[in-house]
Amino acid sequence: MVEDIIKAVNHAYVYVSHQPFEMMLENCKEKLLTCSQHQGGSFKAFFDCVIASEDQLCKLLDVCEKAQTIFLGFYEKEENKLIHVYKKKIYPGESLVFEDDMMIVQDIPYDCYLECYGNLIVVGHVSGCIDFRYESCRFAASSLYEARIRIFDTDFQKMTSFSSSTLYYENGTIKREVCVWDAVLESRPAKEG
Repeated sequence: MVEDIIKAVNHAYVYVSHQPFEMMLENCKEKLLTCSQHQGGSFKAFFDCVIASEDQLCKLLDVCEKAQTIFLGFYEKEENKLIHVYKKKIYPGESLVFEDDMMIVQDIPYDCYLECYGNLIVVGHVSGCIDFRYESCRFAASSLYEARIRIFDTDFQKMTSFSSSTLYYENGTIKREVCVWDAVLESRPAKEG
């Protein structure tokens, strides 16, 4: 079962759900109540979910009111967002969370854990554990050696590839294709950060 999540983005909260509306609504009330109790009162949130009708919007607004949530609107992802370049050294045993598209120009050690909410490009050797939260996430790497990869609702898979690869989610499985770096890098401009 795919879980809905609430994440902090730019000093606000975003409720993220890619489930059908009725399933999302069941989980929404409980999660919003938990967050408002944690905040000590009402809190503001955007929603990244599928809303198809006026009736569904009314139901969502009713849930927000009962859960002390101030509805700020729907969150739209930027189409032309930049890739951030991660410049810090990644040490063995480190655990990192990336909310934006990221490029890493170094090796990922075996005992590292990366949680990614966007796309990831690694110009280097990957042996660590990488967990992608959305089915739209893509991963490109120079090489993989017993890297543990999960995209969206798949199980972690141990992967080895001595050539550049792009991994993506399709129909409940992780698919691999040979990576052409020009195609990967030209799709988005890089931003140092």
